[in-house]
Amino acid sequence: MDEKVKLNLENLMRYQAVDIELKKLNKLLNSDDALVVMHKSKKAFSDAKETIAQSEDQSGELVALYEELLKYVSDNEALIAELEGAAQTDDEQELSERVKKLESLKGKFGTADKKAHELDEKSKKVVRARVEAIKTGNAAKQKYNDSKAKHGELVASKEGEVKKLQAELEEMEKVLDKTFYAEYKKLSDDNVFPPVVFARGDSKSAISCGGCGIALSQQANTHLKDEGWCRCDNCRRIIVKK
Repeated sequence: MDEKVKLNLENLMRYQAVDIELKKLNKLLNSDDALVVMHKSKKAFSDAKETIAQSEDQSGELVALYEELLKYVSDNEALIAELEGAAQTDDEQELSERVKKLESLKGKFGTADKKAHELDEKSKKVVRARVEAIKTGNAAKQKYNDSKAKHGELVASKEGEVKKLQAELEEMEKVLDKTFYAEYKKLSDDNVFPPVVFARGDSKSAISCGGCGIALSQQANTHLKDEGWCRCDNCRRIIVKK
């Protein structure tokens, strides 16, 4: 193996070791139980807020329905008063018409009564939903604030360590081979991690990728033997000979 290539690979492996430590630390921060509670509480608060908004819209609709019902009852009462105040008559046809109107009014008042009961049930349901949403929203807000404070304490406790690792990586990056580093970043960004692995196996067994475990092709084997490194045909990792 060319000494310059060997040095470049060693620098890349050292960089990766620090990068792994930083990723472990970030994973710890991002999987913190308090952070999970924060996200859940935020969603619960958002859902409660939406329920309250829907309740207010429904309240407006119920008020309109109530006003419509009042007018309906008022119109029917006016018609009854008109029939009651009409002059007495012996005309059978006129009497028959009045009876029909009264029967119709009876049905209309039955409908109005049914609508009134439905309106009452809907109103109660909307009020209960709004009260419950306010209660849920307040609880979610409190839980969010508590979890945020707890997560903030964890982040603050690890801040120094994170900055130290970031500074190390920035310094180490200066001596990395640009071509190797570009491939490393591409693999890392594609969630192929770690990007650099050792070859698995020896002269007595098939050589395989230390990342995905797939046996190397003859071409990759030759490149690994001659150059000290190769790319995996399957996962694209950079494979280094031990």
